[in-house]
Amino acid sequence: MGVIIVGLVLGLQLFPRLNAAQNLINDARPAFTADRVAGDRAAINMVSTTVDAFDPAVTAKGGASSEVPKLVAFVAQQTGLSQAQVLSTLQQQFPHTTGLLTALPLSDVSAELPQLVSFLATTLKLTPDQVMATLKANFPHLYQAIQNLPAVTSGWDSVPGTLTRFDGTRVTTVPQARDYFSSDVIPVLERQNGNFRGLDSYGGVAFLTPLLLVVGIAVILFGAAMAWGSARGLSSGVAAVGWSVVTIVGVVVIVLVFALNLFPRLSGGQKLLDDIRPAFTAERVAGDRAAIDLISRAVDTVDPIATPAGGASSEVPKLVAFVSKQTGLSEAAVLSTLQEKFPHTTGLLNAIPLSNVTAEFPKLIPFLASTLKLSNDQVAAALKSNFPHLNQAIQNLPVVVSAWNDVAKAQPDITKLSRFDGAPVKTVPEIRDYFISDVIPVLERQQRNFQKVDTTWPRLTVFAPLLLVVGILVTLYGLLFFSLTRRQMARSKISRKDYVLAS
Repeated sequence: MGVIIVGLVLGLQLFPRLNAAQNLINDARPAFTADRVAGDRAAINMVSTTVDAFDPAVTAKGGASSEVPKLVAFVAQQTGLSQAQVLSTLQQQFPHTTGLLTALPLSDVSAELPQLVSFLATTLKLTPDQVMATLKANFPHLYQAIQNLPAVTSGWDSVPGTLTRFDGTRVTTVPQARDYFSSDVIPVLERQNGNFRGLDSYGGVAFLTPLLLVVGIAVILFGAAMAWGSARGLSSGVAAVGWSVVTIVGVVVIVLVFALNLFPRLSGGQKLLDDIRPAFTAERVAGDRAAIDLISRAVDTVDPIATPAGGASSEVPKLVAFVSKQTGLSEAAVLSTLQEKFPHTTGLLNAIPLSNVTAEFPKLIPFLASTLKLSNDQVAAALKSNFPHLNQAIQNLPVVVSAWNDVAKAQPDITKLSRFDGAPVKTVPEIRDYFISDVIPVLERQQRNFQKVDTTWPRLTVFAPLLLVVGILVTLYGLLFFSLTRRQMARSKISRKDYVLAS
């Protein structure tokens, strides 16, 4: 029996397997705290709102750019004004909103950036590299947006890597990547939070291997000692003590199985493995990194332009003044030239910070209602029905901008979220940092350990009954031989008594 137990420990590679399981538990522990799981949902909800706000505007596929001329034509038709007059009125009344509308799609801004750098190089008598170095040194927030925007617009509808949803659906866009994290990954944390904490309690699972090994070795040693002692006339009293120890070992194993709740804990652990298995495939872990890197660049693009705190808006007039000084042109002439040659980029520069755009929204609906001689509700309904992509951006952008640096305004549960080192997560960039530097690295570090735990036979549900059976057999074995030894002792006493009487 002892040899069989030791053989199982070594043959089933329980040491590397359960050590890998314990490493996985230790590394993933911070992600499974109740507060972080609640905070994860708040964080991904904020990410989702941000994606919904920008998806219509990033590329032509988003649909908002094609709706802008339709909206202008609609207003012109309803009012009898020319489209030029409508645009002029919008520019006068809502300059930041109009700037953003003329910037769409943002992929057109990306397309203009190389020409803009070349234009500045020629105008300022610098090389393109010198222009970028000047921007980086003197206008770091604008430089950050300029550096990241092309990667975002080119990857928005073509996410790099081979990420798939848990059902096998290919993830090709940022909204689909958002759906993957929101509907596949985070729900596993929510569903399996209790099972993980159960598995992590009572010292985890690594102790099971040495426990089995110690029991196996103990049974071997006692069995060998009893056999050796019996062959050499071991006294029945000593043998009884030995078998009582064997019995106690078996009882201790049985008690541990129930005292440590091994049946529900390991059953829950197997449910956790089954549920989280899709997230730990090598392809998805690599795809996670590619997707989160693109989302990170999107955050780096928006962060400088979302609010005045981002810094890009205060650098725009400084950049115009710099070009004016270097070229001798007036600032008005510089702006006019930029508007003529780079209309989408200039529109975006006029729009930032985006908080100024959203500040104009409350006045935009009443203005359109008054101009079109409709009620506010009718205008809102018309936008939703006829311009759904613009309406999606209008509905979500104010939430994003107002909560960009204080996510709790939109998602109160974000106060429960913290980095693995305990640092609070309060802003959208900090949400990005949490996922890109804490959560995804756990998947990367533990992918091989998970495969080792998950693919090696037997399943976790086998260990509790295995230990219980071992404990019962050892107990019965000890009791049997303890009983036989006691009988032998009794017969020996009777024999000695008969010998004394006969003498």
